Amino acid sequence: PFSLLSLLLFGTLTTLLAIIIDTAFYTSTSPTLSTLLHTPTITPLNNILYNTQPSNLALHGLHPYYQHTLINLPLLLGPVLLLLLTHPLPTLRLFSALSGTILLSLFPHQEPRFLLPAIPLLVSSIRLPRSRKLQRWWFGSWIIFNACLGVLMGTYHQGGVIPTQLWLGGREDVRDVLWWKTYSPPIWMLDGNGNGVNTTDLMGMKAENMIEEVGVVVRCGSEGTYLVAPRSSEFLDRYTGSREEGDGKASTDLRFKEVWTYKKHLNLDDLDFAEDGVWATVERVVGRRGLTVWKVTRECP
Repeated sequence: PFSLLSLLLFGTLTTLLAIIIDTAFYTSTSPTLSTLLHTPTITPLNNILYNTQPSNLALHGLHPYYQHTLINLPLLLGPVLLLLLTHPLPTLRLFSALSGTILLSLFPHQEPRFLLPAIPLLVSSIRLPRSRKLQRWWFGSWIIFNACLGVLMGTYHQGGVIPTQLWLGGREDVRDVLWWKTYSPPIWMLDGNGNGVNTTDLMGMKAENMIEEVGVVVRCGSEGTYLVAPRSSEFLDRYTGSREEGDGKASTDLRFKEVWTYKKHLNLDDLDFAEDGVWATVERVVGRRGLTVWKVTRECP
C-alpha cells in the first residue's frame, strides 16, 4: 500500500510540475493560479487532441493504416523482420513494441521515425539461426542493409533541405520563402538573414491550397518570393512551364522560374503506391529526384 501511495504522490507532483512549466513556457505572460486552474497547458493531452484531427494531420501528409506494418517496419528492420517472423522471442519487450506499433497505426499520419523507440525492443526479441552458415549470411545481409539504408536515409531522404537553406542564406534578394512537402527548414541557418526573410512552412498541405498561399504572398511588381518544393511533385508541372498550353497547364498570372536545384534529394514521404502504383511511384520519386527553388512573380496588366 505504501508503494502505491508513494507512486501516486510523486507521480502527481511530477505531473503538476510539468503542467506548470509547460504553461509558463507557452504563455506570453507569467502564469497565475487562475491560468493554471482554467487554461493549463497539458502537452500530452494537446498532442493527442491534435493527432486525432485528420485536418491537422493532412498538413503533414496522410497515410494508409497499414503504412507502419507493411512499409515502415520492413524499412527499419530489414533482415531482422525475417527472424522476427520465424524465430521470435515471446518477451515483454516484443509485446510492448507490437502494441505500441498497433496504437500508432490508428493515426493516419505515419512516419518511420515514430517507430524508432520500438526498434531496439524488436531487435532484442529474435533468435539467431543455429547454423553457422546461415548466421554468416544473415550478418552479411544485415551489414549490407544498414550500409544501403544509411546512404539512402542519411544522404538522399530530404537531403536537400540544408543545402537549399544555405543557398538561400547567401542571396540578398530573398524576401519570402515558402517551403512545401519538405522537412521544416532550419531558419537559424540563414547566415544572419533570418530577420529579413519571411519563412513559411506549408508542410504537406493540399496542392491547391499551396498555390493559394503562394498567391497571397506574391504581389504585382514584387520581387524576392521563392517556392521550395520537390521536383517529384507533378502538380507543379502545370505552373512551371513543363507542360504546353492546353495540355493540363493551369491558367494563372503566377510565373514560376527555376533558379536552383539540389539533385541529392528524395522525398520518400511522397510514396503513393495505392493510387499511382509501385513502378510509377518509384519512377516519379527517384527519376525526378531533387529539391528545386522557384522564383515566383505575378504577371500584372
